[in-house]
Amino acid sequence: MKTSSKAMSEVRRGVVVFIVLAVLTGIEYYVGIHEAPSVILWAIALLKAAVVIQFYMHLMRIFRSQEEH
Repeated sequence: MKTSSKAMSEVRRGVVVFIVLAVLTGIEYYVGIHEAPSVILWAIALLKAAVVIQFYMHLMRIFRSQEEH
């Protein structure tokens, strides 16, 4: 039972990350077609990269101790 709730939690987190990336892409498109300063586009791109690194590359696992794995 516990593994099922953990699996559902992981799926839920994956869906949230997907939605966040989709919303950021929509914002990026809107900003891009309205000729906003490129600094805003860079900021959005860096934010998206941070989300991808955090979730898909599991960066925080590197910094955990062995006992937490």
